[in-house]
Amino acid sequence: LAPLTRGGNLPFRRLCAEFGAEVTLGEMIFARQLLKGDVIERARLRRASNEQVFGVQIATNDVEEGVGAAKLAAAAGADWVDLNCGCPIHEATRRGLGSAMLRQPVRLE
Repeated sequence: LAPLTRGGNLPFRRLCAEFGAEVTLGEMIFARQLLKGDVIERARLRRASNEQVFGVQIATNDVEEGVGAAKLAAAAGADWVDLNCGCPIHEATRRGLGSAMLRQPVRLE
């Protein structure tokens, strides 16, 4: 199941898993806010009991933040982590995240 900002929440993923989705990915999480303890970002780490393989998508442009957020995701039960480098929504790109990362590929090295 591909990431769906504002749509790939836990109840939706649970329903998709009931209908056969074997690999799911939660909504994009802003690493900085997650590390600051934001309750909304932390809620996006939650996994439904029927999700077989669950991933977390992290939006960051800072290596340290990304590593910290990935550690929290792993501790919360994520099987894998995706670095968001393709989201075109303004909320991400105005912060230099998502597809804005592709403007400076050296930052991904």
